[in-house]
Amino acid sequence: MMNQQTTYLPRGQSADDSSSSPSPGAEENTSASRSKKPRREKPRIDLAPNQPLTTQGKPRARVYVACLQWSENETPEEVAHITSEPSLDFARKTWWDSLLDVYTSSPVPTLTLSQRKQSANQVTNDLRFLFRTSNYWLSFINVPHFLSRYFDPNKRDKMQPSFLPAALAIATFFQSSEAGFGHEGREKAFRLRDIAQGALEASLNARWIDEDLAQAAWVRRSLLTFIDMENPAAAKFSPRAVPSITSAANSWVHNGAILNGTAVGSTPASYPMQGCSCASRSLGQRWAGSHEHTPLWVSSPAWDDSWSEAEIRKETCRRLCWSSLVLAAGHTSYITATKRVPPEMFILEPANVRSLYFGFDSAMSLHGDHSGQDTVWSLIYRTMLLWHSCLRMRYDPHATEDETARFGVNAWLEADALEKALDAHACGLERTFLFQGREYLFNVRLTISHEFQRYIPLATADANGLFHRKKAEEWLTHQANVAQRVVHGMGAVTGHASHTLLHRPFFAFWFMSQISRALSLWECDNSLTLALDVCIAFFKPIDYLTVLWPCPEQRRRSQSLRAQLAEACKKAGRPGPLPPAPEIVL
Repeated sequence: MMNQQTTYLPRGQSADDSSSSPSPGAEENTSASRSKKPRREKPRIDLAPNQPLTTQGKPRARVYVACLQWSENETPEEVAHITSEPSLDFARKTWWDSLLDVYTSSPVPTLTLSQRKQSANQVTNDLRFLFRTSNYWLSFINVPHFLSRYFDPNKRDKMQPSFLPAALAIATFFQSSEAGFGHEGREKAFRLRDIAQGALEASLNARWIDEDLAQAAWVRRSLLTFIDMENPAAAKFSPRAVPSITSAANSWVHNGAILNGTAVGSTPASYPMQGCSCASRSLGQRWAGSHEHTPLWVSSPAWDDSWSEAEIRKETCRRLCWSSLVLAAGHTSYITATKRVPPEMFILEPANVRSLYFGFDSAMSLHGDHSGQDTVWSLIYRTMLLWHSCLRMRYDPHATEDETARFGVNAWLEADALEKALDAHACGLERTFLFQGREYLFNVRLTISHEFQRYIPLATADANGLFHRKKAEEWLTHQANVAQRVVHGMGAVTGHASHTLLHRPFFAFWFMSQISRALSLWECDNSLTLALDVCIAFFKPIDYLTVLWPCPEQRRRSQSLRAQLAEACKKAGRPGPLPPAPEIVL
């Protein structure tokens, strides 16, 4: 090993010049000192051409390198290489302490043992709150697996620094209505969100990417949607086509031509279920602790205890993809209900989703069959894929008339097939998901009847349009029942006593979207007066949430809807909606 050590020298001074003024008598000993300590040649690295001049206007020719060491087998270039990714060692060692600081009432330079314990307990309580009160959207988290890592300091240090702040931001925000932590709590939630965002970007820059980071981000354009692209059991869809998994022969289109409502050589869509086993595959049946820790997730698919760490991580990614689809579908449903164009999103294209259906692996491992695509969870997500495919085709300026015709027919048939499949289930799990699958089927039919009306199969919808009215009446009746339950309990919309509007700020936008859609139905058919009743009923929880969660933009939108409803009621000769109560007891 050969070590070389040099120091930087001032500009304009050569290596042979002295770096300081000689002391008295130094000149007498110069020759002797030079003979005893010969000066070694210092390593130099030439600069690239076209360097700017120095501050003295001189060219930059070369520099000396300080403290450079290399072995005989290494070149200076190899040693001097600097990796492009910043180090996260410091963040990994300090993010937990930084998080505890946020939970300290009075910031101090160093937390005492008692303060650390108190802050850690507050973090734990917020996480428990999140798991107990959040709906199934967050069920991509394997709670037993998460808690085993969270309570182990060594494992916790290896978690993504952004994951816990992101989860705590949601937990804190949901507790910060005007009846809870109020404005101060919401400000704390925003601080936690900023911390999570900063840690997420640091991990991305350092290329430290795993399923924890994806969970912290939740919805981003990610190749996670292609996690099962090599698995033959994963459905593969094509752009401008209906995302169907039924046989190609079961189509109303043969050789690219529409056959006047008659399918040649086709067979009715069939599903292999003999009864329904979804309840036995649910989390509530497989993990007894779910009723205590995640009571609103008990109807989600179970995690298999026999899965390895790698299998758990892969299933986490799958569930994260489908939960992202739920978020995107809810957003597009609201956007289209308010007559706006949905944004371009990667996950809105069904062809970009190549992941096994939610719970597919649990169906395979627990029952050894291939019915995962027909579980109630998979069917719900298939309705969302169908809904998004309709939106893509509706706003596709390059789709030909033949493609639009083929799509309109097959989308209608797929909606019929999915509805029959949902009807075949006897598990009762649809109710805990607010019958979302049927909501999106209604959206699909409404879109097709408006945008692709001339392509609707006459064998399914007669020329008088009575089929559309029948489905509209069914949808409105369901909405009336939901509104009644909400008004009576101001909470138990899914049958769970602990599910209250107090922690559901975003329900206001769902209620507003239902009002917008009901008003659209009434405008198409003024005899559907039930639509007006539904709108009036939904304004009660909207007014309640507006007081709980003050938001100027939300208030403006609800006032605009109230004015539209009042005008519709005036035309129908019915009493309009009551003005918001001046005071609502929280």
